[in-house]
Amino acid sequence: MHPRVRRRWVAVDHDGWSQAHGSTVLTHAGDVLAAWFAGTREGTADNRVWLARRGPRGPWEEPVVVDAGDVARWNPVLAHGPAGDLWLFLRRGARISAWTTWVRRSSDGGRSWVEVAELVTGDVGGRGPVKNSPVTAPDGAWLAPGSTEEWGDRLQWQPFVDRSEDGGRTWQAAPIPLDRSRLRGAGAIQPALWVRDGRVHALLRSAEGRALSSSSTDGGRTWSVADLTGLPNNNSGLTVVSLPGGRVACVHNPVAGDWGARCPLVVSVSDDDGQTWRQMLTVEDGVTPIDDDPFLIPSAPPPGPAFEPADRGVGTDGTGEYSYPAAVLDGDTLLVTYTWQRRGIVEALVPLKALATYPTTSLPPTERRP
Repeated sequence: MHPRVRRRWVAVDHDGWSQAHGSTVLTHAGDVLAAWFAGTREGTADNRVWLARRGPRGPWEEPVVVDAGDVARWNPVLAHGPAGDLWLFLRRGARISAWTTWVRRSSDGGRSWVEVAELVTGDVGGRGPVKNSPVTAPDGAWLAPGSTEEWGDRLQWQPFVDRSEDGGRTWQAAPIPLDRSRLRGAGAIQPALWVRDGRVHALLRSAEGRALSSSSTDGGRTWSVADLTGLPNNNSGLTVVSLPGGRVACVHNPVAGDWGARCPLVVSVSDDDGQTWRQMLTVEDGVTPIDDDPFLIPSAPPPGPAFEPADRGVGTDGTGEYSYPAAVLDGDTLLVTYTWQRRGIVEALVPLKALATYPTTSLPPTERRP
């Protein structure tokens, strides 16, 4: 653990759930908001979307339910809307392959939410952001990183970016091409986007043991064929944040393999828009207790298989899992939330100064196509 990283509970071991997962985080008017889904386990009908808030100095308030019903809720994503309000995207459905994307909006900083409707009427499989927040393209369009998952006899994943030119009223999906002849696994999902010098970049979760990358030079309308990067990826969610000075940070598990261990959780930094990465510091090591609760001891990943992936959700008891980060800049701090053993959500505060000095080793470069 880096000595300058501070961690505290957003919520843990709550009576309202057995497992919590998939957090999203946003700053608004001095407050920090975090949302996640929680229930018995992934895919069960009692999964709800929960939201918590803290002021500039904390502590976190008691979480409240902001979306619930008779089917599972998944993967909330908080975002600042083009009109200045707050948007909460979320997935509903019993199966990943057939879930639909819905939106709630708030005009009072997330204290109350109004349901709008499905993001795209008649959607099956999910539109809009699937895990990470939208970004604004150089031409002002709103870009939402999405993906679809086909399960069954042949597992096939396809990433795309949804583009809206009218403030989120309508969306046009632009696929991120995959050369499946070069891939062993199902493909790639859950892009994370950033914008630099007129180009939009995407970093993607994959089943290849490494993240994939793609870019767009026309505001997200078309995308390059995704290339393998040198950034390890364990087929688990990652996130990216643009840093001052032209760098980009990625929060991820630095573990290779398909459904590999989700520990530790680290921050890596790139100076060249994702072509090369340097692992900078550890956010969670599976050993160090949380700062505000030294008696709740974490546990390392089990030696055997920990995950049972299926269309109805990933089965796991959460042992040794520290995963699915979300991140946002808050002044001179990188604010990270992540899943803690499926028992709750942790907030980590990473000073940007801690990311300023490079270590002596770097990760391999992206494998660019000839």
